[in-house]
Amino acid sequence: MKKILLFSLALITLNSCDFPDPIPVEGCTDPNAINYNSNADTDNNSCDFTADILFYMNQDAGIFLFNQGVSKITFYINGNSIGSQYNNGGFFTSETPPICFDEFFTTGSVYWSENSYTTISWEAIDENGYVWYDNNTTLVANECLTMELSAKKLKAYQNNN
Repeated sequence: MKKILLFSLALITLNSCDFPDPIPVEGCTDPNAINYNSNADTDNNSCDFTADILFYMNQDAGIFLFNQGVSKITFYINGNSIGSQYNNGGFFTSETPPICFDEFFTTGSVYWSENSYTTISWEAIDENGYVWYDNNTTLVANECLTMELSAKKLKAYQNNN
């Protein structure tokens, strides 16, 4: 009986204690972010994201640019050069989307904050500063987006600009 009485008294004492509320942990709560904090229970809009974009030409585009006398195409994302492809007796081309960071094509990484997606502008410009193509596209966090440059796209862009 004494044990039951002591146990009951201990429970009453514990229930009457006031424990402080846990301090909320602020941080990035989006699991797609590169700075995701699994311990955070309050989002503080600090999330940072990244995605990759690979530019390549199909065979028709390579032949078209070769026949136009283009010796280099440089790709730009949001006005920043990310790399070039060269005409060394012909451009490297692919009829199927290559894997990201394929050494024969141009891959760039984009970093941004707040949302798990962003819109970028990109351009393909030759060695003389002539814009052969430009466009806007949406990137989603953690993806590798492949952008094909085709003769059809190049010709349509040239006819409209």
